[in-house]
Amino acid sequence: MHREAAPVPAPASTSASASDALGGRASPQVGAVRGRGLAVAVVMLAVALDLVDTSAVNVTLPSLQAGFGLGSAGMQWVVTGYTLPFAVLLIAGGRLGDLLGYRRAFLTGTALFLCASLACSFAPHPGVLIGARAVQGAAAALMVPQATSLLQLMYAPGERARVMGLFGALAGLAAAFGPLVGGALLRLDLPGADWRPVFLINVPVALAALGAGAVLLPRGGSPAPVRHDPRGTVLAVTGIGLLVLPLVQGPELHWPAWCVLSLAASVPVLALLVADQRGRGRRAPGTTLVDPALFRHRSFRSGLLLSLLVEAVMGGVMMCLTLTLQDGLGLRPLAAALTTLPLVAGMVVGVAALAEPLVPRLGRHVVTAGCVPLAAGTAALAWVLRRYGEATHAWQLAPPLLATGVGLGMIMGPLFAITLQHVAPAQAGSASGVLESVEQLGGVLGVVSIGSVFLHRASPHGYVPAFTWAAAAALAVLALAATAIPALPRRFRSEEELGLE
Repeated sequence: MHREAAPVPAPASTSASASDALGGRASPQVGAVRGRGLAVAVVMLAVALDLVDTSAVNVTLPSLQAGFGLGSAGMQWVVTGYTLPFAVLLIAGGRLGDLLGYRRAFLTGTALFLCASLACSFAPHPGVLIGARAVQGAAAALMVPQATSLLQLMYAPGERARVMGLFGALAGLAAAFGPLVGGALLRLDLPGADWRPVFLINVPVALAALGAGAVLLPRGGSPAPVRHDPRGTVLAVTGIGLLVLPLVQGPELHWPAWCVLSLAASVPVLALLVADQRGRGRRAPGTTLVDPALFRHRSFRSGLLLSLLVEAVMGGVMMCLTLTLQDGLGLRPLAAALTTLPLVAGMVVGVAALAEPLVPRLGRHVVTAGCVPLAAGTAALAWVLRRYGEATHAWQLAPPLLATGVGLGMIMGPLFAITLQHVAPAQAGSASGVLESVEQLGGVLGVVSIGSVFLHRASPHGYVPAFTWAAAAALAVLALAATAIPALPRRFRSEEELGLE
């Protein structure tokens, strides 16, 4: 195992080199930390673009339907046109960071996202809009994995729990604020603008991220020789596409035959990908899309499995909660988004106030402890909605949402760091792409599985009573996730310990 060769591997001894890597002068330790904090803020700002844009667009769908005369299929493709290339290209995007350098790949993805947002804003008809959304998704697939890679580059393993946990809390905050942003822009009702400002708002944010990122972000990339892998890329894109497309479209289309056939076809293609990567990885390291050496570490394998299951819980619960608040309780998107803010506050508390100080002492048991408020909060949400029905007030949901957020924060912060603690600089891009892809797949699986239970019960009984069944399904998935926790390493290893391996 290579010793971590990050620009800031140990702030106590390498502050000058850290400052240089971040584009500043050699300076005392405090200066290096400040520079690093600004660099992280840039990364988080750009990734928030992806999350805010995704959730804000959902608010604009009725306006898009009215303005373009879109049917249900057209509206679905406005969403799927982004989701599909994003999910399919994440692994390839992560590996491009190893190949090109993380800063260059990040800035390229951000610039493409900016251009695609402009194209969405001025789209003259639905075909242009859907095509531009596809480019947005592809750009995000290049941009987002670099965020995780850059965080690994700037922070030593022992420091990552807090920053990656806060990164997860920011993701929740951005996703919650997306409907707020979309709703506020629609309420402005600018003459002739309608839904277009929702995409146009990305432009100044992306420009700021590009300008600051070019100055502040470290230049690091994989220190080992990396080659492009066309065959692995084709197999990965094809296999993941065959898997994700029916999962996204199947529930809406009531699972036609092509969805089932596509799922079946994904199995041999992905199996061929695994065999190809293993074989070539043994013969010629550094030539594969996914570095097979990553999976030798139990922390990475078990962390991926747990991330898949926790994201499934989060994705499924949030989808069902959103429908319950808007269609069940009759809240407008803006009010529904405000109602979920205690969840985000809980995530921040779970990461900063609980997970960070407890991880050095409790190790993986912090993840186990996080399952308790997550399960209790989910169950309490179901109880409140079942008890008060359509008369439920937003304030009654605040305590269980806060508990749910605390649990998610306690899980996701340490889980990021545990999963990536053995990842060497040469593997950072590959690891980030795989992790982001697994998380995306987990969210889709949660919507399909937990969401299907919810929608099946909602059909005869209504959205509010159906949430009880969704919560039960989510708790079952969480129980399955809890059985995987003992496979995690007992504790974090220090940078010195990792360097000796």
